[in-house]
Amino acid sequence: MVGASPVKVLHVVHGYFPESFGGVESYARALLPAQRQAGIDVLLLSGSMQPWEQCGLERLEADGVPLYRLHRDDHYFDHHAKAWHPGVEALVRDLLLRERPDLVHVHHWIRLTISWVEVAEDLGIPTVLTLHDVSATCPRAFRVDRDGHSCSRAFGVAHCVPCAPRYGFESDAELREGIELFGASTRSEILRARMVLVNDASTADLVRNQLDIPAERFVALPLPYARRFAGTPIARTARAGRPLRIGYFGNVARHKGVPVLVEAFASLCAQGLPAPAELHVYGRAETDALDAELRARAAGWPIVFHGRYDTHELAAADLDLAAFPSLAFETFSFVLDEAFELGLPVMVADLGALTSRASGAALRVPPGDVAAWQRALADVIARPTQLDALRQRVPPPAPPLEQHVAALSAIYDQSRAAPPQATAPRVDWRRRAAFLLRQREAAQRRAGIGGPS
Repeated sequence: MVGASPVKVLHVVHGYFPESFGGVESYARALLPAQRQAGIDVLLLSGSMQPWEQCGLERLEADGVPLYRLHRDDHYFDHHAKAWHPGVEALVRDLLLRERPDLVHVHHWIRLTISWVEVAEDLGIPTVLTLHDVSATCPRAFRVDRDGHSCSRAFGVAHCVPCAPRYGFESDAELREGIELFGASTRSEILRARMVLVNDASTADLVRNQLDIPAERFVALPLPYARRFAGTPIARTARAGRPLRIGYFGNVARHKGVPVLVEAFASLCAQGLPAPAELHVYGRAETDALDAELRARAAGWPIVFHGRYDTHELAAADLDLAAFPSLAFETFSFVLDEAFELGLPVMVADLGALTSRASGAALRVPPGDVAAWQRALADVIARPTQLDALRQRVPPPAPPLEQHVAALSAIYDQSRAAPPQATAPRVDWRRRAAFLLRQREAAQRRAGIGGPS
């Protein structure tokens, strides 16, 4: 319509540059300027890792977009048992009344409050919710248990009490109530949003099964992928006469399974490689301790750690196979798109989007099973010609940003036209307040604080 005002959208993320780096932050940093260019009036609210004495908002600007940074007034607020905060909820309500966005797009609750959808919908503001990970189904967030194993158990008290993070002073009754309240809260938010987006259908399958959500609640919308290697020559040499090159690239972290890959390859080397091969690890280790551990295990074997890398280094690596042994349930994984753009087949943990997105171009291995990874590596090194057939089935990378923005605009229009989810369950605020009091009393007892004098 000529002269119509642009749609005003408030994006809600758990953190943002320069304080916080990660996949959601990078996605928002690319998305928001592109939406502005497409005529959408965008605002951003992010959580912060820095608490204040009182809950409050900073008004800033980031990448040309108005930014509110929200500070909580407590500590350890990434903990599932602190997912709801009444002071933050009051700030949220005031901000929404002041800014009056046409739509709120919630990307995460952590560091904020797990009632964003409820508050916005109560004010008559339509909401879209994107589940960028599976933390809604896991008190530990990544569905990786205390022993570092990938978890496929059902969410709930029966399985989560032994594994859920705890301070050490809370009773089992408090822990059970915290888990139940967390699950009720995430389920309520998912059911109340006008539309719920997932990056891959595998995420929808897991969340709906874990939280008893109808399948029709979810819409799969792949994240956008900016081509990394356009104009960059990609090294391609014949395998004959050189070692097979297997590469890992991305965040070098335990939950990404890098120790599993290094251990499997080093063990294979100790037994004797069936043919010459090398393992190349690209990326910075999450801690110095992990870096030292991996290098010690790799000592004496053809395992090369490249540290931080850029696209030119990866294009010149001349890899034959990319390996992604993640222990966590990956919901998209941009490293897959990098591998696809490089034309590489992949060896992946048989879990989540790693399996579904790689499709026929993947060799699948059970997550966390060192012996299985060792056998899979031995087989591909002994029979490298199998990679040729996989390479023919490498899918294209995800759609570019412009296509994603257009799809998201259509989703916003649908959400604004959709009626509220009037029958969605609501978590009683009195139950939440009673749980906060129980937490406080438990902490006081642990600290040995007596009565007032």
